[in-house]
Amino acid sequence: MIFAVLAGLTNLARGRSVVFGILTAVLVGTGVGLFEEFYVQTLRGRWLRSIHPILSIMIYVVVVAVVFVIATNLTHLLLYPFYNSPVPYQRLPYVLPIFIILSVIGIVVMRMAHFIGIETLFHLMVGTYHRPVVEQKVIVFLDINDSMGLSERLGAVQTKSMVGKFLFDISKPITDHGGEIYLYKGDGLIALWAWDDAIRDNQILNAIDAIFATIDRESATFRKEFGVVPSFRIGVHGGEVVVSEQGDTKRAIGVYGSTINIAARMEEAAKAHNVRCVVSADVATALTDDTNHLALIGHEKIRGFSADVAIYAY
Repeated sequence: MIFAVLAGLTNLARGRSVVFGILTAVLVGTGVGLFEEFYVQTLRGRWLRSIHPILSIMIYVVVVAVVFVIATNLTHLLLYPFYNSPVPYQRLPYVLPIFIILSVIGIVVMRMAHFIGIETLFHLMVGTYHRPVVEQKVIVFLDINDSMGLSERLGAVQTKSMVGKFLFDISKPITDHGGEIYLYKGDGLIALWAWDDAIRDNQILNAIDAIFATIDRESATFRKEFGVVPSFRIGVHGGEVVVSEQGDTKRAIGVYGSTINIAARMEEAAKAHNVRCVVSADVATALTDDTNHLALIGHEKIRGFSADVAIYAY
């Protein structure tokens, strides 16, 4: 729709056919959208997401240029019975470079949105959290086990490469299941879900399953490149948090409150109890666990809280 509106206004200002412009733009937008959704953001397109950004943009521009040429021809074919107008090939050498320049700008903006996070960028633009807002969130803390031992074994550069691949691999399962990456922290990350989204259909557990399945799928690649498959632990807790903008020249959205501290303690409890994932009672009791995969393993003392927190292993 955005492509169509921009193309229609541009052609109207230039005194050219608005219908041709809109239809071409719809076809280009649809083609690019399908390429992004069903190739770039899938397993088949992970190579394109993981290569150097400049090379990725160059490849993307070639694809968009091909889509544009096909869309131009298809538009004239579809509208030929009504307008009887041939394809303007003589203008193509002038139009195509302009389109490529605009495509590069569009792709760079799209990649920046992905790097920052589309949801985060939207909230920063509209000022959702310009003033502190209280929300219900489910928070996941995830860390690689024995990162110091891995660093001694692999060296700093290889360890960083392994952690980089690990974080790259587990990011997609999180966002595919409705979560957002709040923060990458050393050898792990913090992810957030809106409470209702996390609880609905046990989406938070589905995301955790997908994370472990992804690392299992990539285990052969990890062994080949680094000689080891990283193991990791996860802590999950949910409740009220305060969400607010922070900073000035470089802005971000921060999450504050005791909930995030308890979530961090859940991740530590997973290590202490030698289990892969610990879920606090607040989240566990809200989930529908028909398969009894959530097992009560005890109560955890949280610094600064008088009452213990019941914890479940998943």
